[in-house]
Amino acid sequence: MPVSLLGTFVVFPLFGFSINTLSLFGLVLAIGLVVDDAIVVVEAVERHIEEGMSPRDATLQAMREVSGVVIGVALMLSAVFIPTAFLPGITGRLYQQFALTIAISVIFSAFNALSLSPALSAMLLRPRKKTRGPVGWFFDRFNRVFGIATHGYVNWSRIAIRKAVLSFALLAVLAVGAGLFGSRLPSGFLPEEDQGYIYLALQLPDAASLERTDAASRKIEEILSKIPGVQYTTSVVGFSLLSLVQNTYSAFFFVTFKPWSERTKPEEQYAAIKANINKQLAGLTEGIAFAFPPPAIPGVGTSGGFQFILEDRAGKDVAFLAQNLKTFLDAARKRPELGTLDSNVSAERSAGFRQRRSRQSHQAGDRSRPGLSDPPDVHGRFFVNYFNRFGRTWQVYIEAEGDYRTDAKNVGQFFVRNANGDPVPLDAISTIQNIAGPEFTLRYNEYRSAQINGSAAPGYSSCPGDERARGNFSPNNA
Repeated sequence: MPVSLLGTFVVFPLFGFSINTLSLFGLVLAIGLVVDDAIVVVEAVERHIEEGMSPRDATLQAMREVSGVVIGVALMLSAVFIPTAFLPGITGRLYQQFALTIAISVIFSAFNALSLSPALSAMLLRPRKKTRGPVGWFFDRFNRVFGIATHGYVNWSRIAIRKAVLSFALLAVLAVGAGLFGSRLPSGFLPEEDQGYIYLALQLPDAASLERTDAASRKIEEILSKIPGVQYTTSVVGFSLLSLVQNTYSAFFFVTFKPWSERTKPEEQYAAIKANINKQLAGLTEGIAFAFPPPAIPGVGTSGGFQFILEDRAGKDVAFLAQNLKTFLDAARKRPELGTLDSNVSAERSAGFRQRRSRQSHQAGDRSRPGLSDPPDVHGRFFVNYFNRFGRTWQVYIEAEGDYRTDAKNVGQFFVRNANGDPVPLDAISTIQNIAGPEFTLRYNEYRSAQINGSAAPGYSSCPGDERARGNFSPNNA
C-alpha cells in the first residue's frame, strides 16, 4: 500500500494536481482498494503453504489463480473512474482529480500485486507453527471470536436472501433515513483552503487618478509587510480582477504567504492572516480594500466564495439597476449567513457627451457623418494601419496632444470640412455636456446585470449563503 500511495503522489505533478481536499479524499477511498490486491495475493499464497506446498511453488500456483482476478479488478475500476476525467465543465473539473487519483493508485496497486507482492511472499512466508504462551492464547481467542462473527454474518445473509421483501423494506428505511439526515446537513461547493496566497482588491472613489491609486497601493503594501505570515506582495495598479476592467481607481494585489513549514504560530495560519488583513484594511481612508480567497479550483472563476448575478430583466437604465443593487446589498448584509459582499457597479461616474446640432450643422454645410468625424481622432485615439520596419509590425494611431485633450471645451480648436471645403469649428455644430453614467456594464443572458462577489460568514457553508442571497429577491422580498 505505501508503494502505491507514494507512486500516486509522484504522478500528481504530471497531471497538474496538488495535495488538496479532492485528491486526499480520493486517496482515502483508494486505501481500501489498493490493500485488497495485496491481501488477495498473500492469502492465496498462505493457503497453498498450509496445504504443504513450498513458498515458491505456492506463490506460482497462487499467481496462476488470482492474476486474472487482480487484472480484471484493476481494469474494471479504471474503466469506471478514468472516463469521468473527460467530463466537460465544472463537473468534470471536480471529478478529475478525485477519479484519476483512485485510478492511478489502483493501477499501481495491481502492478505491485503482480510483481512485488509475489516476490515478497516467496521470500518471507513460511509454514506457520502454533504459537504458545499469552500471544498464542490471544490468537486462539481472536480466531474463535472472528469465526463466530463470520458464521453469524453468513447466517444473517442467508436469512436476508430468503426474506427478500423484508430486506428491501429495511433498505428503503435506511435510504429514507440517509436522505433526511443528508438534507439537514449544510452543503457547500468546496471548502476554503490555505493555498499559500490570497488576493486583495482596492477601489478608490470614482474617477480617482492613477497617482492616488498608486499612493494608496504603496500604503497597503506597507501594511501587509507588517502582518505575520506574509512574505511577498505584488500589486497591479489600474486593474480590477473582480470585474476584469482597467481603470484608474482600482488595484489588485497578490499576497504570498510564507511556506507552510515556517508558519507554525496560530496568528500565521490562513484564517488568522485573512482576518488580520481585513482588520487592518478597515481603517484605510483612501478607499475600500478587502482580501478574498482565490478560487477553490484553479481556473474556475477569479475568486473563492460565491458569485451572484443580478439581472435587469425590465430593460431599464443603469440607474434603475444601481438602485436595486443598493437595495439588494442593504438587505443581504443584514443576513447573518452572509459575510463579505462587494460589487463595483456605479452609475455616478462622470463622462462627457457630445451632441451634434443638426440645424447648425446643416447651415454650416457640414456633410460629415454624425459622431464619426474628427473627435475620436483628436480626443481619443484612432487606429490608422500597420507598417513593417526593423523586422517588426508597428501600429499607427493618431490623436491630439495631451494639452489639447485635458478639457472638453477645447473641441472648438478642431475643425471639420463643410461641403465647400471650408473649415468649420466643432463647437459651432455640437455641444458638450457632462452626464453621469457607468464606466462599463455587464451583460448576462443578454440582460444588463450587476456582479456581486461574496462569501459565507464564519460557521456557515457556501450553499446556504448563496441561497440566502437569492432569497433577498424572492417574490415575498422583492
